[in-house]
Amino acid sequence: MSHNVPGIAHIVTWRLNGATAEARKQQAQLMVQAFEAARPEVPGLLHMHVGSNVIDAPDAWDVALYMAFASRTHLEAYQAHPSHLAIKQLVGPMRVARCQVDFELPGQP
Repeated sequence: MSHNVPGIAHIVTWRLNGATAEARKQQAQLMVQAFEAARPEVPGLLHMHVGSNVIDAPDAWDVALYMAFASRTHLEAYQAHPSHLAIKQLVGPMRVARCQVDFELPGQP
């Protein structure tokens, strides 16, 4: 990251619509695989961690994604990237709810 262009973190969580815990686990696995497959194709992606929930709790979400981009411009480009659009088509029918937060990362000295 450049000291004058802050990186940006992109965090998303999903609740899935599978009728059972096992169905949601299978949906989550499909999502994780899709994000992992897209990883090398995303310009400006510095870090990515994606995983399915492993602790069953009443307020738990099913899948979480953390991505760090070199700049806001890279995050904006990702929104229209073919890999991202394909993931959105996969996830859309499976999701009940989605939550997102994006924040600037401190620049490197």
